[in-house]
Amino acid sequence: MLIDWNDRLVLGDARIDQEHQDLVTFINRFFDALTNGAPRDEVCGAAFTLAEQVTQHFNSEVYLMEALHYGARAAHQREHKALMGELGGFLRRVGQEDDRELLKVAVFIKDWFTTHVTTADAQFVGFLQDEVSHEDASEEISLAEMC
Repeated sequence: MLIDWNDRLVLGDARIDQEHQDLVTFINRFFDALTNGAPRDEVCGAAFTLAEQVTQHFNSEVYLMEALHYGARAAHQREHKALMGELGGFLRRVGQEDDRELLKVAVFIKDWFTTHVTTADAQFVGFLQDEVSHEDASEEISLAEMC
């Protein structure tokens, strides 16, 4: 196991936390395939599945950011785009690289993921929570004004 899901990665938004936990599962599957000597087609399959899940998660975050007019979305999206560029290059080589090089990629993904979740994603979830609190307060005021 490369990443252990822990409280440091929990941000407090059920949907995003679940998506992150799912990504940890896919990262670990890729790592386990590498370290357990799985056949190359299984390693490739795990890598491509991971990339699909990362893409799906990034799209989900971008949708939320745009819907809520998140001010830091451009910087956040640049981080996503940079990782996708790295993953794209890796996927083009995954069938040709030896396992030592693939392990370096796995460690890079782990480091990127944990840093991104605890910084950029944590900021976004804080913004989401503020938005929800603000909407709840607005609804209370509106109801009070109606009475």
